[in-house]
Amino acid sequence: MGSIMGGSRKQYYILEHKVSSKYHKAGESQEIIVDQIELGRDSKCQVRFDESFETVSRRHAAIVRDRDRWKLVQLSDTNPTFLNGKPVQREWYLQSGDEIQLSERGPRLGFIVPTGNKATIGSIGLSRRLSLFRQQALKPYKTAITVMSVVLCLVVAGAGAWGWFSYQKQEELMANNQEMAGKIVAISKDSQEKADSLSKELIRVNEQMDSYKKEMYGMMKKVKNVAPSYETSASGSIPIGEISTCNPYVYAIFIEKIEIEFQGETHTIPGESSFTGTGFLLEDGLFVTARHVTEPWYYYEYTGSTDHLLMNVYANNDGKVVAHYSAISNSGDKFYFTSNNFKYDRSTDKIGVEKMSNGRSVVVKKAVLDYTDWASYKLKKTEGLKYNANLSENLPQGATLEILGFPQRMGLEDINHIEPIYYTCRVARQGLDENGTIMASNDESMPGNSGGPVFLKFDDVYQVVGIVSGVNKYSKGRFVPISAIK
Repeated sequence: MGSIMGGSRKQYYILEHKVSSKYHKAGESQEIIVDQIELGRDSKCQVRFDESFETVSRRHAAIVRDRDRWKLVQLSDTNPTFLNGKPVQREWYLQSGDEIQLSERGPRLGFIVPTGNKATIGSIGLSRRLSLFRQQALKPYKTAITVMSVVLCLVVAGAGAWGWFSYQKQEELMANNQEMAGKIVAISKDSQEKADSLSKELIRVNEQMDSYKKEMYGMMKKVKNVAPSYETSASGSIPIGEISTCNPYVYAIFIEKIEIEFQGETHTIPGESSFTGTGFLLEDGLFVTARHVTEPWYYYEYTGSTDHLLMNVYANNDGKVVAHYSAISNSGDKFYFTSNNFKYDRSTDKIGVEKMSNGRSVVVKKAVLDYTDWASYKLKKTEGLKYNANLSENLPQGATLEILGFPQRMGLEDINHIEPIYYTCRVARQGLDENGTIMASNDESMPGNSGGPVFLKFDDVYQVVGIVSGVNKYSKGRFVPISAIK
């Protein structure tokens, strides 16, 4: 109903056809007022192309509203979708002026978000809105409500007469809902006043139907053995405990020793297997952690360690500093590596000068706690965690993030049976922060979490979207998006 009655609050967008087809001419514009449409050759697609476009799939792609933004979603398993000439792996957020192309030689569309006085649905006449609603959303709306009702009925089957009554009431309300929607469309040309009245009544019925759905969900929780325990995440309800399948790919990192070469002399500082942070393994064999875990001497301003300052001096004044580490997971997998094995991004490092206690000025390099706080090392392994680089840069505000790591050495009480600690937080702002990182609220990360994986449950799969870095100046969690590496 927001598509019809959204008024000055709800935006819409325009698809500009750049190629002529049976259903659309080049230069034609389609105003899209609903929250989800599909593009393809299927007759049910709101943006349809004819059979002459052989490389366009039946259900090729979709455009879906995500809060105040829209994202392009790949649906076809065989034919690609391009956004500004680049293939969309799974989904990507759209910006006004983007060009969408269905397959390599397929039709092209411009994505335009109106501005100024024409920015919202309220700028479109009611009759036009009703016509667009009928074309774009009425059938899918009916189908979605029907499927939802059937699913709810199956879940609560056998729960008692009250459940059946609630279902019947919902069916009755749904029927009234659809009937009134049809009436709105039918009379919109003849009577604006009647259309507005029926629209308000339809909104009231929708609210009443939502109330019944809430009652049914409350009853479902009381029905034993209907479904496993659930908790809410960014992608809906998920079975508790599924994230434990990620534990074998989360590693505790220990420092074994540090070797320093300076002015022809070599010194070794024993690490005595001290715990220093968390790392994780991706499905392509890339081992990832935070750079400040593997090269802490570049972050001496943050650690406040005099030893780290001296190591920085050695490393940047014709010397060499190499740290030796070991990593172990709860699967028992263990391997060794050095700080030199990793790939880094040093593009934001700053050159400075420090005056030592003897009065001598020396050159130092200072790393910044921003999107460059990552380190990656390619291993010959074929299993690991899935990741989503596209999503990591466009996380919606309020999305629930889930994290594994070893805060304050918790989970390492028995080194032979280590277990990562789990906690959650939420995305504090849409997209990335000013320093290119993900900002999180209610973040409970502590020393030891650094370098650990940040997950989002997406498409029923835990996917890594970030790396724990620390907190920013506002005491909010700061995570490096996995896109910084991928």
